[in-house]
Formats: sequence, C-alpha cells, structure tokens
Amino acid sequence: MALPKNGHKYELLDGDLLMSPVGFTHSEICVRLVVMLNAFVERRKLGVVCDSSIGYRLSPKLLLSPDVSFVSNDRLTRIRIAPERFLQGAPDLAVEVLSPSDTVTIIERKLDSYFEHGTEVAWLVDPHRKAVSVYALDGITRLTKLSDVLTGGEVLRGFKCRLSRLFRA
Repeated sequence: MALPKNGHKYELLDGDLLMSPVGFTHSEICVRLVVMLNAFVERRKLGVVCDSSIGYRLSPKLLLSPDVSFVSNDRLTRIRIAPERFLQGAPDLAVEVLSPSDTVTIIERKLDSYFEHGTEVAWLVDPHRKAVSVYALDGITRLTKLSDVLTGGEVLRGFKCRLSRLFRA
C-alpha cells in the first residue's frame, strides 16, 4: 500500500518492484468485456479481440497495452508484422478500465495517442461510477445509467451491452 501512486501497477518480488496486476473488479470487468466482444467478433469473423497482454507499438517511443482491444481483419493485415512481436499500429477499438492508480493526465495521453495513430473508438470504463465514456472521432458519449446500452458504433456494428450486464448490477 505504500508504493508510489504514479499511475504504474507494481508487484514486489524479493525486494524488486515489478509491473503488477490490477484489482479484482478491474480484472472481472476486463474478462467480461473480452468474453462478450470475442463471442461477437468470432461469430462474424471480424478480426481479433485481445487482452492487456498485447503491446501496440505506435512509434519508437510509444508502446501501449489497452485493457481490452479489437483489431479488424483489414487492420490486422497491416499491423501484424510477426506472430510473436508487438502489433505495429493502433487497434480499431481500445478499452481502458480505470484503476485507482490511474491519473486523468495519463488516461488522456493514452486516448490521444490511440486516436493519433488510427484508433476509431475508445471506451473508458469507470468501475467506481459504473459508467462508460465512449470516445469517437465525432465526440464523446457518456453512459451513466445501468439501463444505458454500450454499442460498438461503426467499428463493431451490432454489438450491444447494457451497462447492468457489464457491471453485474
């Protein structure tokens, strides 16, 4: 608990600080999104859904790993250089689930970077408020009621998820 609150996630192993996993609620929401999105994407053969293990190399100095992401088949042919390497570009959809250690500045920088490099839609999921902000090229939509429906917009046409299902409320 005494570790720095600088936006990084840590583990402590034999006295050494390492990047660490996030809390249970964060993980639960990420898994729920991966399962729902993957079922939708696979049924329609639209591309791939990735978890936070994947790295997107956006520039020589910029490597991001969204909590959940979707890459269309078309984009995948352009950004997948080698099977065991980072993808060389941005996902179509980037999802960031807020953690207590996240700062507004870091989240805004990440979202700006995704869009600067070709992301079309980003979801910012706030587990504490049980809300989702949908960022798209044409603006921001805030979903704040459990009855609100999160959609895939132009990137994942037909995808729908009521916030009550996402947050299990």
